[in-house]
Amino acid sequence: MGSSQWYYLGTKIIFGPESLRELSLEGRALGGKVLVVTGKKALRENGILHRVDILLKSSGFQVVPFPEVEPEPSLETVEKGLAVARENQVEWVIGLGGGSAMDAAKVIAGLYEVTNSLQYYFGGGKVEAPGLPLITVPTTAGSGAEVTINSVLCDPVRKEKKSIRDPFLAARTAIVDPVLTLSAPVNVTIYSGLDALVQGIEAYTSKGAGPLTDAFALSAVERIGANIMKVYHDGQDLQARTEMAMGSLMAGIALNNARLGAVHGMAHSIGIRTGKPHGLVCAVLLVPVMRFNLSACHEKYAMITKALGINWLDGDPIDMAAMGIKNLMSLERKLGIPARISSLGISEADYPEIIQESLSSGSMKANPKEVKAEDIMNILQETL
Repeated sequence: MGSSQWYYLGTKIIFGPESLRELSLEGRALGGKVLVVTGKKALRENGILHRVDILLKSSGFQVVPFPEVEPEPSLETVEKGLAVARENQVEWVIGLGGGSAMDAAKVIAGLYEVTNSLQYYFGGGKVEAPGLPLITVPTTAGSGAEVTINSVLCDPVRKEKKSIRDPFLAARTAIVDPVLTLSAPVNVTIYSGLDALVQGIEAYTSKGAGPLTDAFALSAVERIGANIMKVYHDGQDLQARTEMAMGSLMAGIALNNARLGAVHGMAHSIGIRTGKPHGLVCAVLLVPVMRFNLSACHEKYAMITKALGINWLDGDPIDMAAMGIKNLMSLERKLGIPARISSLGISEADYPEIIQESLSSGSMKANPKEVKAEDIMNILQETL
């Protein structure tokens, strides 16, 4: 037998249309004063924030808003959120929105009680004590951040984008209400959906994968593969939105335990340079990285082809895997994803730094095939 595997399954999950109604009930045991962490404007404009506000206030909660999170949450914003939480002596936290809002909320809640600086934990320091209880409420189907123990933050000054990863960051409860994703604009729907698809594929093939995570990851690929075109054509299709939300949640559970791979290993470095949406960066990298990994995991790629609904002919697993990659390529074209990395706005001058940063990423270490500097260079050049 190999070494032991650890599985974190610490978050209570409430899933289904209109499950947002459970929020007050879940919060009742946690205290009367709550910090609501969100992005800057989308949730105010689509009315979700107003709905949550009314829900909480009518149940007697005192709401402290923190609508400051940017698409790539910075250390400075999270510092500010921690200060607001401590000044107001809040008793629990809600992370409401996409992956960025939930990631910021995880750190604000998780580090509430600590004494070291945020930079200490960003640099890899261990969180010493539990923080405040956190409830995550995703409004996109994509990041899976509602159930993960890591939080991706960036330091724009040092041009670094890294994860703080610690079981103390886990949400106590995740409320996944697909109705909240109905108002997501089409580009957000597609980029977050493709991010979840990539997460399912990478968690399924990573070095940390095992039977438990495989079941979640493969089911995630199946659900997202079958429904992403449906939500692209009709954002009000609640059945398809529900499947996307479940797929994203399952990919989140899988990656939380199995880790990811080279797509995410490179995406942080490219994302912080270009400011492009994380899901878009991952989507552009997916096919070239799968081609690179093909020799190491063609059997699993063949299973992904099957999960994508492509008829399983008694073909050679390598042929099946190649067919799956081709299918993903054509899916991305239909969804308007560009084929080339250069479309993201990086140039050859950025390569040395991207290569160096990617090699030190935790996701890169979990990739099924060992990745060297020249491999990253080849992947970058292939898509130029």
